[in-house]
Amino acid sequence: MIRATMNVDILRRFLHYRKVERKRAEIELDARDLLQVESVGYPKAVRRQLSGRFARGASLWLYKLDDKVAGYGWTLTGTAIAPHFFPLGRGDEHLFDFFVFPEYRGRRINPSLVKHVLAKLALEANGRAFIEAAEWNTPQLNSLGRLPFHKLGHARKFFLFGRTVAVWKPGKPE
Repeated sequence: MIRATMNVDILRRFLHYRKVERKRAEIELDARDLLQVESVGYPKAVRRQLSGRFARGASLWLYKLDDKVAGYGWTLTGTAIAPHFFPLGRGDEHLFDFFVFPEYRGRRINPSLVKHVLAKLALEANGRAFIEAAEWNTPQLNSLGRLPFHKLGHARKFFLFGRTVAVWKPGKPE
């Protein structure tokens, strides 16, 4: 889990240079964007996931280039989307499941999207921002290295008798 700190004035200026849309409900997605997001997996499963996340109050952030979704990510306030190993406060933001479509990779879209999300959240939120990445996800870890996050530690997560068990190890930034 990683926590972000950013200068709000710099972030306000940054917001004017990106085409990012925030969706708080499935009904806000236009059909073309929905089809593109669904293409990431099995469409019916993706649709169920979208509905469930919006029902929990999550926001979907779409990064667009030439009016097409190039990448997206999710945020949720005050809790994590799944059982988690790090306690979040009421105003804290959990950033999760960021994805850049293959044809747009290599353009630093993920860090741009995360910066935009952090800038918007900094203007409206009272808490901190946290993001996670799997140890095997080298592109995401490299992307996070370009952002103002500080590593808080690492965790091993596994399932035992149908329950999520996580072993958290705090640590200083590497």
